[in-house]
This record gives sequence, structure tokens and C-alpha cells, in this order.
Amino acid sequence: MSEGSRSGAAEIASARSARRELREALDELHAVEVDAGLRRPVPRWRWILTILVTVVAVVGAGIAVAAWSDARNAYTDDDFERAAAERVAVLIAPDHRDPSRARKILAGATGTFYDEFAQSADSYSAFVQANGSVSESSVDGTGVSAREGDSATVLVAATVVFDADDGTGPGQARRFRLRVLVTPDDGSLKLGAVQYLP
Repeated sequence: MSEGSRSGAAEIASARSARRELREALDELHAVEVDAGLRRPVPRWRWILTILVTVVAVVGAGIAVAAWSDARNAYTDDDFERAAAERVAVLIAPDHRDPSRARKILAGATGTFYDEFAQSADSYSAFVQANGSVSESSVDGTGVSAREGDSATVLVAATVVFDADDGTGPGQARRFRLRVLVTPDDGSLKLGAVQYLP
């Protein structure tokens, strides 16, 4: 340790010692003044009130930080609508040229919808392949109708245009309305339930 470091450490220790002695002297002076009747002692209820206020302030700050953290990590309505549009566009557009379509649908599914679609994924792929189905989908509009916790119910209006049977180009267009539950799973928003609306 250098001489400058030693003298600096000695000065800090000396300053700490002086502050401690000053506090002790002030405490003794206060006690003497109380004993002599020159000063009234601090009532016990003030100490209790001070402690309670401090505890309430700390708890309130903790709750505020937790709420801020939750709000910061929450998904917005736009996030739910965008996820619903992306997942529904894949779901409603069968294409026999894309053998991985069922896997893509399952990758964007969770919960009940995942369980239900997983049971019929092979049948879905076989049906699309056998019929040579090709279609293009577009999502015409989305809107969050309800939110509960970190999930949202989203209404989706979509149009699917199927290729003509003779392969000459676009054929019949069908419009769909769906109600989907969008919920987070593994860091992304996925379809948890799908309901076609009349």
C-alpha cells in the first residue's frame, strides 16, 4: 500500500470516528435535556407511526414496480391482432404444394387448438393432397373483442380464393369470420382456440 493510500485511509477513519463521537455527544445532550425538563421526549406513537409510514411506502413502491414490470411485458392489442392475422392466414389456406402446412399450423397453435389439430393433422394433409387444393387467403380485418390476463379474443374476417377446378385461374371466393383465442406460449403469441362464426 502506498503512503498516499495509507494517509487517505487514515483520514477517512478519523472522519468516521469524529462523526460517531459527534452523534454520541448529541444523543447524550438530548438525554440530559430530557432529564432536566428542557425538552420533551419523542412520544412512542411517533416512532410507531414513522415505522408504519416507512413500511407502507416500501410496500407501495414494490407493488408499483411489479405493476410497471407487468405492463412493460404485456402485449398490446396490435400484437394480438397481428398474431391472429398471421396464424389465421396459414390456417385457412390449404395448399397441396406445401407438405409442411400442417406443421406450420401446429407451430402457431397451443392449448386446446393444438391438441385438436394435432389429432387430425395427418388427415388434413392427406385430404389437401388428394384434392389438390390450392388457395390464397387474405385477412380483411381483425379486432380484439376481449382480454383476460395475458390472452385476448380476436375477431378475424378473412377471404379465401380457391383455384378453379380446371386450373384456369382463380375460382370461388369464400369469406370467413372467426373468433380466435390468442395466447402467449414459448415467447410468441399462438392460437389457443378457433371458432368459425356463421
